[in-house]
Amino acid sequence: MTPTIIGTLGIYCCGKLGDPPFTEEQFCRNLSLAGGKYGIQVVVFSPEGVLDDQSTIHGYKYEQGRWIKAQFPWPDMVYDRFHYHKGSPKDAASKVLASASRRKSCTMWARGLPGKYKVYNVLKQDPNIHPYLPPTFPYSGPRSLEKYLLHYEGQVFMKPQAGSQGKSTLHIRLDNRQTELLIIHGRDRHNKSFLRKFIKRRDGFEWIQHFIKQTPFIIQPYLHLYNKQQHPFDVRVLMQKEAHGNWMLTGMAAREGNTGEITSNLHGGGAATSVLPFLIQEFGDAQAEQMVAVLHKLSRDIPPILENYYGRLGELGIDFGIDREGNTWLLEVNSKPGRTSFNHIGDPRSAVLAAENPLRYARYLLLRQLRRVNS
Repeated sequence: MTPTIIGTLGIYCCGKLGDPPFTEEQFCRNLSLAGGKYGIQVVVFSPEGVLDDQSTIHGYKYEQGRWIKAQFPWPDMVYDRFHYHKGSPKDAASKVLASASRRKSCTMWARGLPGKYKVYNVLKQDPNIHPYLPPTFPYSGPRSLEKYLLHYEGQVFMKPQAGSQGKSTLHIRLDNRQTELLIIHGRDRHNKSFLRKFIKRRDGFEWIQHFIKQTPFIIQPYLHLYNKQQHPFDVRVLMQKEAHGNWMLTGMAAREGNTGEITSNLHGGGAATSVLPFLIQEFGDAQAEQMVAVLHKLSRDIPPILENYYGRLGELGIDFGIDREGNTWLLEVNSKPGRTSFNHIGDPRSAVLAAENPLRYARYLLLRQLRRVNS
């Protein structure tokens, strides 16, 4: 028996060219198909679909195998999946979310997290998390970059404070033969890999400054996060709120990149596999089991720390690196995580939960709201 519809969930996405004209089509379709099971109608919209008076929206619903465009009342709840990037209508997108937050009849599914450096500064205050954080500094120009290059044995890693999917990341290395040679291996904003060499260090710094422009970046020591085959790898843990509003560890996946790459993100051509077998192959049974226990503990500790500071969250993608000495590093925490990894690791339960937990948590919030209204 199909549950009665208790509310509408609006998935707020980036607009794009094509049909349908919004991002994350597969994820939105999965949510739409599963929505009826939880008594939730799913509507997808983007900044372009919000009318000037913001009384209604133009959006899309998935019916009979296709996306249908229509005009809808404001949804009862907004699930923010808008990813800010260069060229995105940031101001317009922010105004829409601010408007949604002010509506008494509309609930935000969860808050988002700020940039990586602010999250780092919150987490490093916790004595149980601090030892797993690589030192992190804001980029403030060529002088700051040169300072940290010299301090960290001629190698650092740079990434945008608000970046994702491995885009615009840089591994910067000074030649170890005491020359001026600067070597930059990175990914551009389209996630294309590149390698550049500069005979004069100053020329390389100028190129980096042009590459970064006004985007806030962070600098970290370069960590050697490679497996025995010299493939980069990391571990993605997905933490989500479930049907009772409690945090659960939905799944874990090891993501392995290609030889010569600097990231292991799937958008950069990586592959995903189950964590424990992967770590056993790399480090042996006993050490692998200890590593997984550490990953579990850190992953369960992090959400309440961030939630206490930033307010109610709904899901977190937590990325860990493990170096050849077996040290675990917390690389970053993302409040708008992808879940592609869990479709590739042979764990159908995790894949289903990853896709449907947003609906289960939305149902919990909507029912709680209805009880308040009717009490």
